[in-house]
Amino acid sequence: MWSSFAYHEPSATQIIILLSFLLLLNLAGKLAQLLLSAGLLGQIFIGIIYGTPLAGILEDSWEEAIVAIGYVGLLLVVFEGEHRA
Repeated sequence: MWSSFAYHEPSATQIIILLSFLLLLNLAGKLAQLLLSAGLLGQIFIGIIYGTPLAGILEDSWEEAIVAIGYVGLLLVVFEGEHRA
């Protein structure tokens, strides 16, 4: 069957960047939660470093995907709050 989307295997560099981003998000979130009781601040800090504002390490398409996933998470939080009210 014909597909309009060709699969392009990610390079080792891309995989290492994405894995380091996810690992540092987790570590910074836990550290900020321990020190400041605000884990989200650590994750925002890592996002700023890896994203367009500073280093620009993440590709634009990855940033767009992460923002879309964030909006889905925000909707789920809103629906969960509505369910518990």
